[in-house]
Amino acid sequence: MKKVGIIDSGVEVAFLREQALRLAGAASFTLDLDSGELETRIYDADELEAWRQGTCALEVEDTHGHGTAVLSLLHAHARPWPDVELYVARIFGHQVHASSLCLVEALDWMLDDVGVDLLNLSLGTTEDGMEAPMREVIDRAVARGAVIVCSAGALPTLPARLPSVMAVGDLELMDRVAGKGVKVDHVVSERTVRIYMGGAWHEAPMTTSYACAVTAGGLLRGG
Repeated sequence: MKKVGIIDSGVEVAFLREQALRLAGAASFTLDLDSGELETRIYDADELEAWRQGTCALEVEDTHGHGTAVLSLLHAHARPWPDVELYVARIFGHQVHASSLCLVEALDWMLDDVGVDLLNLSLGTTEDGMEAPMREVIDRAVARGAVIVCSAGALPTLPARLPSVMAVGDLELMDRVAGKGVKVDHVVSERTVRIYMGGAWHEAPMTTSYACAVTAGGLLRGG
């Protein structure tokens, strides 16, 4: 059975209920800007099922919507949904912004502790300070056979610029980065997508984040 992971803003429990999806594991990573301390919460399948049934609240609920939109695309483009274990790591809150330290810790958890086979990273950072630990954990995972799909950026970003990551772009991005030396390994040609966000389905313009999830879903469908 394959293990599939998403690092993003969590997931709306309403989407899990609607699609009859269950999480095999989840975690949240939060950096206290005043103390500089990283807070990590890891949840097992039983805790997550209680949350899905509405008997408790956990720090993986998506208060922004981006992570849910990403999961909805991966789910839609992998149909028929295969027999997989699904894992979610929440590093974003109300705004899609997080410390690179949270990202590295989430990568460690997803790739080393959980050992996912396919990881969706609809995100990126221009901060170079965490490149070495990020590269180390990603290269180690790819060496054992994991596939890591990441959004390309308008500038060379991490982790997309790492050789071992599949960097994904959309047509608009390709127009913007022509001749700028941005690494793009795969381009999604669709201009719009249908996403689940904020408790409902919406038509939305294609972005690199969404293109990443579309690509990951296709890889999952193809085995």
